[in-house]
Amino acid sequence: MDKPKILLTTPPLNKIVEPLYDKPSFVRYSIASLAAVLLHEDITNDLLCIDAKFSQIYENDLLKLILDFKPDIIGISSFTYEIEDAGNIAEKVKSILPRTIICVGGPHISAIPEQCMKDFTGFDIGFIGEAEISFKEFCHNYSEKGNYANIKGICYREIDKIIINPEREKINNLDELPMPAWHLLPKAKEYFIQTSKGCPFNCNFCFNPNGNIVRQRSAENVIKEIEWLIENMQPKRISFGDEVFGSKNSNTEKILDLIIEKQIYKKVKWDIQTHVSFVNEELLKKLKKAKVSKIELGVESGNDEILKMMGKGIKKEKIIYAFNLCKKYKIKTGAFLIFGHPNETKESINESIKFACKLNPTEPIFALMVPFPGTKIYEYYKNQDYNYICRSTKWSEYRKQLNTVLQLKNISNKELRILLLKANVMLYLKNFRFLGLIKFGLSNYKSGIAFLKSFFLK
Repeated sequence: MDKPKILLTTPPLNKIVEPLYDKPSFVRYSIASLAAVLLHEDITNDLLCIDAKFSQIYENDLLKLILDFKPDIIGISSFTYEIEDAGNIAEKVKSILPRTIICVGGPHISAIPEQCMKDFTGFDIGFIGEAEISFKEFCHNYSEKGNYANIKGICYREIDKIIINPEREKINNLDELPMPAWHLLPKAKEYFIQTSKGCPFNCNFCFNPNGNIVRQRSAENVIKEIEWLIENMQPKRISFGDEVFGSKNSNTEKILDLIIEKQIYKKVKWDIQTHVSFVNEELLKKLKKAKVSKIELGVESGNDEILKMMGKGIKKEKIIYAFNLCKKYKIKTGAFLIFGHPNETKESINESIKFACKLNPTEPIFALMVPFPGTKIYEYYKNQDYNYICRSTKWSEYRKQLNTVLQLKNISNKELRILLLKANVMLYLKNFRFLGLIKFGLSNYKSGIAFLKSFFLK
């Protein structure tokens, strides 16, 4: 039996709306991870990986690459805001290569599999949650087309029905997975790696397909990947994309000890993101010694009632403590804040702005609430609960800075964007960081132009 020709890709570029996401400086982890499994299992002799977003490939050019390659299987990794582009390319490929099986993975299909398959008829199979094992099993059984009943974690078409198979168990031992096949993608300035999967918290705005149990790779396994990237890809930055770095102290300590021992910090800048609950003196001391370049923390709001409702499990005092510790050890910080929480008011948003000014993070990251499928916010939004007005399910508008989807009954979408602009300016001015404001404007001028254009949107 011939092994299938497989192409893995992201959706094509449509237009650059938000440069941070539409012109990324990093390649997609999901492609590298799936490719590594296919190579490790010797499933294919002909594998092509294309990160269309990173390489700035538009639909017609991606279509040409696909038609030239003539794959048996296409896997598309898609976020919500790009699912329409994924669906469009799938339909066009199907019309020319009807025998090619087109698969889709990512958070959108994982959150609403049946609706996604109904919305986009070009997709043959959807992969729900962690796809490495499910995709491997599907490709192994490629010759038995339509015989998908025993593959967990997928959905597929059967005549006029959408079949959703039982859930796939989470991968407990992450060291069993091969290192992502980064060599099959172009070199990038930045790489997002994962030392763990899962998050124990239940924030109402977050869809967490990795589950509530935190599973970690061994420290040796993580450092091996970092050293490979440094030697072969020469990145300027490596970011740990874990939701809760530091949640399991013993393994975190081993990772940091190896970073210190091998002097990783001399070869590349590296940073983390985590929950403020895991920020403590012991961790900060070790992070400082390992010369972490930045810690990004979810603040989300400066209002305790909103913090309580979102399920994040923190209060303002804990957030202040975490940022004060970072300042004590002179570690740069990033702070995520969201405007548009359930029952949000202009007063609570201004309270958040004031709180952010008090925290004075190195990099403030303000965003508008996005009702991503699979979240409690999505359900509130659909049902028009908690002051939400359901305006659109045009998925391309589900963006963090420029979305035109969200509106509260007491705050218009335009007013939310004005408050977003106010927050970015006020934080720098209130803390007399005039040079910082200029640098922020220069480094984000393309995003700023796109943001200003958004005021002419609906």
